[in-house]
Amino acid sequence: MASTPRRKRKATIVVPAEATAPLPAAELRPLYRNETFADGSVRPVRVESTQDAQRAQAMADFFGAAPGLPVRANLRDIDSILAELVTKLDIREADFAPEILNSAWQKAVGSFLATQAQLISVDKKTAVVRTAHPAVRFELQRLRPQIIRALNASLGESCVRTVRITHGGTPNF
Repeated sequence: MASTPRRKRKATIVVPAEATAPLPAAELRPLYRNETFADGSVRPVRVESTQDAQRAQAMADFFGAAPGLPVRANLRDIDSILAELVTKLDIREADFAPEILNSAWQKAVGSFLATQAQLISVDKKTAVVRTAHPAVRFELQRLRPQIIRALNASLGESCVRTVRITHGGTPNF
């Protein structure tokens, strides 16, 4: 006689209705709060539980030291960091605007040499010029002091200290 296996009964779990209800708003605590620091900046700081705060205070009382700030206390947003970096950099409009560089180059060397060579950039007080012909390069090397004076007159005093002349390629006019 073959016996058939018995089937197990499925257990039914009864969950009270109050267990699935969301927590009341009073029991939800924010994870961060804004705190003003000595430098005047306002940054978010992670909120500690009361148990963590009491533990930190007990340790500080025992060892005689003030409780330290949490690791995330010194977080800053990217806007304030970038603003601080940009103000520390020595950036002028002449460093980026090709129109200003082209007009200053035209005034410095004249219309003929301006068509034969191109001022590529002015960076770290060095003007980079590209020429297409060796004779033009030789003439620009001969006129270096006058070019530096004329560029400084157009772009601002002590903006250009040296001129680096490269040969090769066709200047992009």
